[in-house]
Amino acid sequence: MKRSLSWHRGLLMLPVVLVLCLVIFQAFTLLRSEVGRYQTELFLDHWQRKTAASKSVVVEPSELDIAIQGVDGAIRQMPESPALYVLKARVLERGRLSGIDIENNVELEAWQKAIVLRPAWPYSWSDYARARSQYSLIDRSFTAALLRANELGPWEPRVLENSALFSFHYRGWLSDGLQAALDNSYQKLVKAYPHSARKIAGQYQ
Repeated sequence: MKRSLSWHRGLLMLPVVLVLCLVIFQAFTLLRSEVGRYQTELFLDHWQRKTAASKSVVVEPSELDIAIQGVDGAIRQMPESPALYVLKARVLERGRLSGIDIENNVELEAWQKAIVLRPAWPYSWSDYARARSQYSLIDRSFTAALLRANELGPWEPRVLENSALFSFHYRGWLSDGLQAALDNSYQKLVKAYPHSARKIAGQYQ
């Protein structure tokens, strides 16, 4: 009788043990992801601080490799995290701006993945458009990303700033509809963030 009770207790405890194992595994996965993310963010913050002090800062290839390895490791643990793909795209952008040879489309693919995982986030759409412009890809994907960013975040500061920059920089190159949408964003920037609007306009006077 006692053996029978012990067996039944063991069966009742099995789901609890399985749940505990799953929780521990998920916690370990999250921890490993956070270590990689934190390592990469430290590099990105370091580069941003150095850039604020000196515009001639160049990212070292060895540092870039470590930063990318960190975020790639985090992505392997948490492949459905849009924030990690945004982080990867920003790291790749810093490398590209430092003249480091970046594999074709890797940066753009990171932005695209971030958008797929979080399609309602306007900043990813806006920054994806900015990245395409830096690759001289002023095409239908660029236009669609800008319009989507302005639709999702019509008053978001960085969305307005990016749109205002494009409204000046690509004037005469864009369709009438897109130019009108960007000009409208600039007027919103003037109203909400006049200092930023004056700074952007001053670059093209």
